[in-house]
Amino acid sequence: MSRKAAQRKHDLTADSAQKELVKLIQSFSYGHHLHTVFSEFVEISALAISNSVDRAQFDAREKRYLEIVGKYKREEVERFPQMLGFLVESFERRVAVVRKESADGLPVSGGLTDVLGETYMMLGLGNERAGQFFTPYSVSRMMSMMLMGDVGAEVERRGFLRMHEPACGAGGMVIAAADSILAAGHNFQQTMHATCIDIDPCCVHMTYVQLLC
Repeated sequence: MSRKAAQRKHDLTADSAQKELVKLIQSFSYGHHLHTVFSEFVEISALAISNSVDRAQFDAREKRYLEIVGKYKREEVERFPQMLGFLVESFERRVAVVRKESADGLPVSGGLTDVLGETYMMLGLGNERAGQFFTPYSVSRMMSMMLMGDVGAEVERRGFLRMHEPACGAGGMVIAAADSILAAGHNFQQTMHATCIDIDPCCVHMTYVQLLC
């Protein structure tokens, strides 16, 4: 997807929280490379989330966190928690749509999406790194429906579904798999185990943050 196409999609589909997230990232453009800002934003977000649930490596993560924020001015550092807040708000709004539409007990899908992957492409960052493009969520959703088959029957038979994603990117395919499980009438938070791998640390952090927000 070209930057212009991603921009048009963003204008049409992004909620207000995602738009604010993009504005805050773009506000760094006068003094920083946006790809660096984006990468370090998802990394410190992953560090903060991980330190809130796993104390075993707290000190090492905290040291890395301080190394990153030390590159920025105080007023810039204050934007990072705002950015994470808008990201969480965007996820919460999408989940709320799913919950509202499924209040009558019918399986519903389509409320979830790859927020960070879409944001990355909209900012034009995919054009700056060889081969680093994130699949549009609609394509990931279609592939998930084609590849996973009768996911509902599998969950009912085993009680859960295990997924291995060796090139996870931003986590779009994993999110799409969760969407398929939801469409089959199951709670993906209780019935899906995903192992996500990527050679790019930025992708690992994007996936981690999106799956835990």
